[in-house]
Amino acid sequence: MNQSDNRVDISQRIDEIESRINALRIQYEQYFAGVEKRAPIREQENMARDLRRLSQRKIIQTELRYRFNNLASRFHVYQGMWERLQRNMDEGRFQRHKQKAGSTAAEKSVTENERIFSDYSSICQQCQAAVPSRAQLETFLQQQRDNIQAKYGKVQCQFKVTCENGKPKIKVSLKR
Repeated sequence: MNQSDNRVDISQRIDEIESRINALRIQYEQYFAGVEKRAPIREQENMARDLRRLSQRKIIQTELRYRFNNLASRFHVYQGMWERLQRNMDEGRFQRHKQKAGSTAAEKSVTENERIFSDYSSICQQCQAAVPSRAQLETFLQQQRDNIQAKYGKVQCQFKVTCENGKPKIKVSLKR
């Protein structure tokens, strides 16, 4: 085997290892987010074994040696991070991102609904209009949010209460 074949072979193996590291990183992100039930430990062990095998080969080309060392160090950094997160999960100090994001979105919705209800009721009193119940207003707002998300996708919407022609109006602005 000549040197150019050796270079091509090592380059292909480094490309393969890079794509496998990225795939493994995604699998771990899914595991820590709660999408996957089990950590991809077997894949991680296979990756570590393949990196050890390739590190035992003599890589003459500086470019390939540099790429390999970067990949190996990136994998070891990921490995340390995954072990730390797993240890925190085992000790109960880690909450999955999915649960955290859902609770804050619900809290924001409740406080925004309260703000809108107080604004709407004060404008209704100024305009001498009937004030709907809090439940009616919250149902209306949720229907509007659902309609907006069905039409525009995952966008944030902010409601504002105004008085037009002596009647209270709820206007929406979208944030993409």
